[in-house]
Amino acid sequence: MNRSLREALIKLENSGGECLGSRFTPSQKRVLDEFLLRTACITKMRQGNGTVYRVNNSPVFQQNLRELRPDSGSGDQTLPVRAQNLMLTRSTKGRKSSHAASYRLIKATMPGVTWECDGESLDLWLLTSIAGALAIDISQVERSLATDSPLWLVENQGLLDDTSWVPEGLYGSVLYYQGQISDRLVEWLSGKRRSPRILFFPDYDGVGLENYARLRIALGENIELWLMPDWKRKLERYGDPEVWRNNLKYVANAEEKFNLYQEPVEVLELLEALKLSGKALEQEAVFLVTTDD
Repeated sequence: MNRSLREALIKLENSGGECLGSRFTPSQKRVLDEFLLRTACITKMRQGNGTVYRVNNSPVFQQNLRELRPDSGSGDQTLPVRAQNLMLTRSTKGRKSSHAASYRLIKATMPGVTWECDGESLDLWLLTSIAGALAIDISQVERSLATDSPLWLVENQGLLDDTSWVPEGLYGSVLYYQGQISDRLVEWLSGKRRSPRILFFPDYDGVGLENYARLRIALGENIELWLMPDWKRKLERYGDPEVWRNNLKYVANAEEKFNLYQEPVEVLELLEALKLSGKALEQEAVFLVTTDD
């Protein structure tokens, strides 16, 4: 309510103290009507086929507006966004509240994995050995941060903590993206050529399929959906029908996006197997060894 009222009062102030009702949203008109009954500092009058709101007691109007907006104006643009929000709304989340920077954890899987940026070399294995992982700012799309080794994208932290699952011959860097692929990560991956081979390894469920479809649209053939060894038997033994049911809406979204590209046979095979089994397979199954017993 405070947000709608604040925006309505600011709109009224910016209009010189008088504003047509048609310029307000339904929620703004509702809170304005409640506000005028409570304070009597504005009036609502019929004008033609519509209504007009008018300030009739400016001191009371301004006092109430200051309660909702401590500082007038657009704020100091040099301040962080959330600090500006605090100035204008008393809440860091009162307006757009995303941070300028966005970090993702990344680590090397073996010695010799390096990244280059603007002519400078970064020994990711050394930093991994010292600190466990490195945080990179993916909001810096234009920076030429890139590697000449494979880059893995994994959904769950367990596969970042223990990289023993990475197949021999595909050692490189593992980046942890946590659940949903953000627009920022998609932009960062597509903004520059980050790696000669990007392997996407999600949970095999609706969310994972939709995330792959989004990456496929952005990166085309520069992204691969990786299938863990023996995934068919693992799906049969360890697959979860509840996880699959909970993510069905994402499956439909993914299939719609798949129609834009000729997907690799193995991707379509995975999709069909998931649908037929009615089960999802979480990526931690990569650590499990299936047997015939």
